Order: sequence, then C-alpha cells, then structure tokens
Amino acid sequence: MIAKTAPDPRTRLDPRSLGRQPERVFYRRDTVTVARALLGAWLLRRFRGAWYGGRIVETEAYLGVQDRAAHSWGSRRTPRVEPMYADGGHLYVFLVYGMHSCANVVTRGPGRPEAVLLRAAEAPPGAPPRLLSGPAKLCEGLGITVGWSGVDLLSGGDVRLLARRGPRPRIAVSPRIGVGYAQEAASWPLRFYDRHSPSVSGPRRREPE
Repeated sequence: MIAKTAPDPRTRLDPRSLGRQPERVFYRRDTVTVARALLGAWLLRRFRGAWYGGRIVETEAYLGVQDRAAHSWGSRRTPRVEPMYADGGHLYVFLVYGMHSCANVVTRGPGRPEAVLLRAAEAPPGAPPRLLSGPAKLCEGLGITVGWSGVDLLSGGDVRLLARRGPRPRIAVSPRIGVGYAQEAASWPLRFYDRHSPSVSGPRRREPE
C-alpha cells in the first residue's frame, strides 16, 4: 500500500489547461530523446481530490546496462531496481542517503532498463522558484515516496505526467551531477535543462544548443 504523503500546498494547481497525457510510445523512444522532451512537461500528483505539480526544467538520462552511472549497469537486477525493467512510462523511485526520494521516468521497452531522472521542476506561480529545485526537493514537494516506485504513469492513478504544450524550452547540456564514480560515463553530456528557468538545481556549465 502506498503511503499518502501530503504535497506542499504551494504546488496546488488546476491541470485542465496544462496539456495532454502522452501515449506509451512517447516513453519508449531513445532515452536522450525522452529526457529532452520531458523539459516543459508537468509532473502531477493527486491528493484528497486536488492536484499538485510542477513543470519539469531539468533532467538526466541514464542509459542502462552499459552506463556505469545507472543503477542497472552490468544488468544489475535487484528488487529496488526492478521497476527500471518495466515498460516505458513507469516510475522508478529510489532513496538517497536512506531518506531522500528521487523520481525517474522509465524509458524504452520492457527489459531495457533505462530511465530519466527528474532533477528539478518549477512550482506553480506564487511559489518560491527553488521549491522543487533538486530531485529530492521535487519528490518532497509533491509527496512522492519510494512507495510509488513501479507505478504506471498511464494507469489513470494519482501520479501522472502531461506533455509539454507550446514551444520547446531553450535547452542547455552538461555532464550529469554526482556521478564522478562512473569512470568514462561521468563525462557523458546527459544532463538537460531549461537555461531560462530559475529552478534549475545544478551549475550551468555549457552554452545552450
């Protein structure tokens, strides 16, 4: 049973004008393509009949069994990592330091354990710009915990994602953050962010594309 952790009330919104829910094919694409496409999308959480959420402004791609920074590197398959092997469009949520939840969107098809880490989002207007700035703060602000790991975003449940509506943000690229242990993979340019957003969590290391 999923614990119903309350979202921050400052993230409450009306989702009806935000966009549409993408189909499964959106998530089954190349992981880098999905990581870029998620910028500007909305991650939503329903709690006691109301909706809460944030606009995604920073992501990182994790490329599975050949990516030393991925939890599935070397075909690792533990109960924690199992959601990464699901079909694209599922959530993979893990704990950092045993206390902070971090949410990923699974990509590709079943058995190909790749995912996109949601690093930061912008809360609705009126909320502090850095309320959801960072993967742990994003999950804390929306009340998403490891209990949601394995949930299908297309199931019509209490966690959903709406595709970006309107023009694509101007995207900048850098290596991922905090993966210095990953040898050559540490330098791969797999972090993507909206260069105009005040909610980006990490350094702005490269010029936009």
